[in-house]
Amino acid sequence: MNNVIKTTMSLLAIMSAYGVAIAQEMKMGEVIIVSNSGLKKGVNADTLQAYITKEVAPSWNKAKPGVSMHWFRADRGNRKGEFLFVCGATKLSDRKTLSPGSPFTNTGLSDVLSNPDSYTEYHLIGADKFKSLPVVGILGIHYIKVKPDRSKEFEKFVIDKLHPAVGQLLPDMQLLYYKAVAGENTGSYITIFAIESVAARDKYWPSGAPETELLKQTFRPFTGLAAELGPYLVEGSYLKPEGGAAAYFESKEWTDFINQGF
Repeated sequence: MNNVIKTTMSLLAIMSAYGVAIAQEMKMGEVIIVSNSGLKKGVNADTLQAYITKEVAPSWNKAKPGVSMHWFRADRGNRKGEFLFVCGATKLSDRKTLSPGSPFTNTGLSDVLSNPDSYTEYHLIGADKFKSLPVVGILGIHYIKVKPDRSKEFEKFVIDKLHPAVGQLLPDMQLLYYKAVAGENTGSYITIFAIESVAARDKYWPSGAPETELLKQTFRPFTGLAAELGPYLVEGSYLKPEGGAAAYFESKEWTDFINQGF
């Protein structure tokens, strides 16, 4: 057993002691905290991933209701190949059971992350309007750029129009809007294409092929809504209508992260 594996076993034991669960699937919640750190130099990411997925993940048990840790790897987009740790909290009250600041600092992840203090905490906009949120295998994170002087109006637009329309878009894909409230990117926004699985994504965006007619049919009724969204966003940061069926909803800066427990 090499040093990376020993380190992984140690950090998982510490995480368990802190009551942070690592789950094989992710239930979307009111709070999502992402690590902004890469792996330390010398850490073999593939070996670490294989060990977590094949040997450790099956025995992970949920220790603290409402809070879980997840392990993702990007397969498409600007950060393809990168790894991502995500801490999710079902409710804001669940987040308060963790220490303030980065949840990645006091869990042993400092053994493998180059900067475990680096994080961004996102809160779901208008969370109280949702009766339920999906379980996902893919986080399609679109780093949208909202005009600073229109942020309050934008959030109202999300609550009044966007979430009612695309927050329950399809049984296997929803668009959820989050605002960064703490950490490095405070004040920024993301759209998460919360997708059930790789198979579900490939129904709409097949690998190496044009987007499907099904996707076009899905977004066609929202053409007017998309046009309303455009003025809230920084010009040049989003796809225009000729860019695809989900134009305006898709940022030019995006990454698909696949849950490694799936």
